Amino acid sequence: MKIIFPALVLLMTSAQCFAVENSSNEKNHILGIQLGFTSVNAEITSERSDRGTVAGINYGYQFNPTWAINAGVLFGDSLCLITCPQDMSTIRTVDYDSYLLTLKGSVPISKRWSVFGKLGANSYDLEFSGDDRVSLVNNGVGGVLAAGFNFRAYNGFGLDIEVTLLDMDIVSATSTTVNVSYMF
Repeated sequence: MKIIFPALVLLMTSAQCFAVENSSNEKNHILGIQLGFTSVNAEITSERSDRGTVAGINYGYQFNPTWAINAGVLFGDSLCLITCPQDMSTIRTVDYDSYLLTLKGSVPISKRWSVFGKLGANSYDLEFSGDDRVSLVNNGVGGVLAAGFNFRAYNGFGLDIEVTLLDMDIVSATSTTVNVSYMF
């Protein structure tokens, strides 16, 4: 399953024939990084919900000013935001890697600003560990739903504020990220 993500990225970067019409000044490729916070809600009674950080990279291909396809990876982990116990071995953490493939639709608000939504799928690896208990590992495929605002400067740089919901079977993660990207 992990070979599918690099194959899709390679396909999207090499297939110019997918373009329906040119987006912004003959630029169709978007490469970005994202950082933010996540809230992980566990649906297992023995595990607790937690907050943490999320980071990722993404690639997009802009078919036209409205539609794009995006592929990326998000890495999320737990974080003691309020208090952490003195003995760190009693902390039960959750870590996940999520490989995303989404279709992005944008609606312009002005020449530089737009609002967008994403719908797609994610292939995830999830692990609860720590607290002197057996690690719980889960992987599979789930849904992705996202929405946000995009600002695109004339020089190709962009800034997004995005809220993403990842469905990972026994866990749902809601993240708020800031994405910095470059269109080329």
